[in-house]
Amino acid sequence: MKFIEWYPYYLKILLELKLNLRKDFLSSLLLSNLISKTTFNLNDFKIMNNKKILIIGAGPSIEEQLVQNFIKKHNDFIVISADGSTELCLKIGVVPDFVLTDLDGDIESLISANKLGSILLIHAHGDNIAKILKYVPKFKNCYGTTQVFPHYNIYNFGGFTDGDRCAFFADEFHAAEIWLVGMDFTSSIGYFSKKMKNIFSLKKKKLYIGKRLIEMLVRYSNSTFYNVTTFKFNSALYGVVDYKLK
Repeated sequence: MKFIEWYPYYLKILLELKLNLRKDFLSSLLLSNLISKTTFNLNDFKIMNNKKILIIGAGPSIEEQLVQNFIKKHNDFIVISADGSTELCLKIGVVPDFVLTDLDGDIESLISANKLGSILLIHAHGDNIAKILKYVPKFKNCYGTTQVFPHYNIYNFGGFTDGDRCAFFADEFHAAEIWLVGMDFTSSIGYFSKKMKNIFSLKKKKLYIGKRLIEMLVRYSNSTFYNVTTFKFNSALYGVVDYKLK
């Protein structure tokens, strides 16, 4: 998604959540400076072209053994984990190819995944400036993303929450199929989103925004979307195949 297409959605979210655009932008500048010496190679991302992508959200359904078995069985897909779900992936022996995070998840799991070869896309926003300054120097082979204006080394592929940003990211690089696991946008908050437990109402608002953005993306994407767990799309409008676990 081009920035000019994404920006109107961001402005609506800005008003809805009363975000601070200046702080969002400042956070992206700080992140840009911290990773400025990193060698950038977008070929890292082009491996998704015409491939099957497994996106693992941090919803409560990933705590179920049946879902975990599904993840392990489909480990031959390109795996993208959304922040807190990285902890679950490592617990079941799956090392994500990519991790999208705003550093709210379990930091030790993010560091471990990075050491094991996961490429991190670290997201800058106004509320994670302190974490960016503290933790970004601990990572190698990482890229920066933002929800505001991109820079030469900070990208904006569209999306807002960790989960829906994964889908926008895969779509940006022309995935053939995007399989969503643990994207429980309308359910309770799961264990692997536990870092947000003290601001439950805000988390629910963000999940609802993520749901709307995924619906929008599916409608216009050339990728085929498969939903593995509990979040139900309107297949008549968006052409989503609802895959039922057996």
